[in-house]
Amino acid sequence: MPEQKPFKIAHLSDLHLTRTDGARRSEPNLFSALKGMNEAFRKIVVSKPIQNSDLVLVTGDVSDRGDIESWQVFWEAIDKAGLTDRTLVVPGNHDVCCLGARLPGNSKSYRESDLHKAVNGLKLGKQQTKFPWVCHPDPRVVIFGLNSNNLGNLNVATNAMGKVNYYQLSSLASKLHKYRDVPVKIVALHHSPNIPGEETARKRGQKPYSKLERLGHQIPEGERQALHLLCITHRVRLLLHGHLHMAEDRRIGGVRVIGAPATTELISRAKTNQEFQFHSYIIHGSGKKVISKTTTFPI
Repeated sequence: MPEQKPFKIAHLSDLHLTRTDGARRSEPNLFSALKGMNEAFRKIVVSKPIQNSDLVLVTGDVSDRGDIESWQVFWEAIDKAGLTDRTLVVPGNHDVCCLGARLPGNSKSYRESDLHKAVNGLKLGKQQTKFPWVCHPDPRVVIFGLNSNNLGNLNVATNAMGKVNYYQLSSLASKLHKYRDVPVKIVALHHSPNIPGEETARKRGQKPYSKLERLGHQIPEGERQALHLLCITHRVRLLLHGHLHMAEDRRIGGVRVIGAPATTELISRAKTNQEFQFHSYIIHGSGKKVISKTTTFPI
């Protein structure tokens, strides 16, 4: 039997595209607000590592402020790069964001209007908008997409918080069972299912998050535990996320959890080029071997 061709996945995240190329994103870094994400993204999607991928998976924060113009920038770049038919997207908190104050007491209306932003953006690229969705792009691989967003932010302080809910998890359990014989099962969402404590983060050489920051940036404990148990029970190979803007690859109770860096954030600046990062996964043979690595490349 001839050797099966490897299946390659590029995992991008936290693009924070803006409605115009010169606009600054809403979250400043230490010195100044980031900008140039749109231009960087256009170069990234035509780069060799992305073009050689069989699938491009984006784990949220496509837009910086949830506006449809930013989504148009995204899909126009994807279309020109010839990636439309091999791109999958789950939304992030910035895709449903509210960066201003809201009056309490109308959470249902807020939830609907926030979700509507992401749905409209996803529809531009003919993406699935009912979660969890399933994509089976190769006999060896099946991907399950979750919406982990709070969906109804009352103010800027709650914008980063996550939520999956019982109904998504229940449906995910059924879908995982249906595809139980597929060797490489991947669950993708935006929020981290496990942000390490301050001491653990320091040991790993990562940015430590305080208890309050962890509370404000991840999904509730009960939902995290339920998701983790589902992944163990159904032998999920990879649990992928974004949101934290840093590359991480760890095992939690037998489940491999991988966080993608913010793809459009510059990691170094040389005289002749700029360097960016994304995660890549290569499924070999019958699916028994999966290689994951953080790919750094100049554009």
